[in-house]
Amino acid sequence: MEILRVLAAEVIPIAVLSGFVFYERWRRKKRRERPPIQEKLLRSPGYSLSRKIEDLNEAIMTLLVAIVTSALCFAFVLTRPNPNNAVLDYPMLAILALTAAICTVMVLRKARTLGKFRFGLLGEQFMAEQLQTLTEYRIFHDIPGEGKWNVDHVAVGPAGVFAIETKCRSKKASLNELREQDAVFDGGVIRFPWCEDRKVADQARRNAKWLAGMLIKATGERVNAQPIIALPGWWVTLKANSDVKVLSGKNVPGYIASQPSTLSPKAIQQIAYQLEQRCRDVEF
Repeated sequence: MEILRVLAAEVIPIAVLSGFVFYERWRRKKRRERPPIQEKLLRSPGYSLSRKIEDLNEAIMTLLVAIVTSALCFAFVLTRPNPNNAVLDYPMLAILALTAAICTVMVLRKARTLGKFRFGLLGEQFMAEQLQTLTEYRIFHDIPGEGKWNVDHVAVGPAGVFAIETKCRSKKASLNELREQDAVFDGGVIRFPWCEDRKVADQARRNAKWLAGMLIKATGERVNAQPIIALPGWWVTLKANSDVKVLSGKNVPGYIASQPSTLSPKAIQQIAYQLEQRCRDVEF
């Protein structure tokens, strides 16, 4: 009975809070409360990462509640009065300890992932600011693909369509001959001072190919998409020619602006319209 009282002391406040949240939703629905603007908004830079960060924060909070509840119950079972020298409830202690341990490991893993997502979000926001300098281009962010993936940024303007993938990599002590700020691209692999990335070039190609195909179907016109990998804060050296351009984040706008014009104003408008329709899915 004592364990039930402890559990009730933990569960009841959570239940009351959840009930209040559901009541507020019901009250708004009954009063027909709705936003003054029905039009959906364009996706902001790193929108998908922002949603993932929100989900991770909620999951971490739930796991922390489970850890605290398990720890309190464990302490209560361990320290409760035992006048008859009865054997402690070892199975219950083992279950509570195992629950707390599993939840702790899950919190640590999710916290590590959360840090990576936040780091990536800052990288995409940085690139969004850089791309704003392309005054003759329409810039779109977080273009949703056909599955659970997206194209970080797309620039549409006189020189064509550019599919930009932002990869924000931290700098660490060098484990090879490269300086800590150097990144080398050989046409297939990006070498950093402490690791290699063998997947991002293929990812950029796939995304650009999908983007071009989607725009061809939507506009009925031939469209090419140039894949670009942006590495904010890195000094990039190209060792081979490639269809994928790997550039430091600050060099991306200059590269795009230096390319020859290939699209007419009408084609730019058609492509931008299709991208806007695809990215305008954020509810107010």
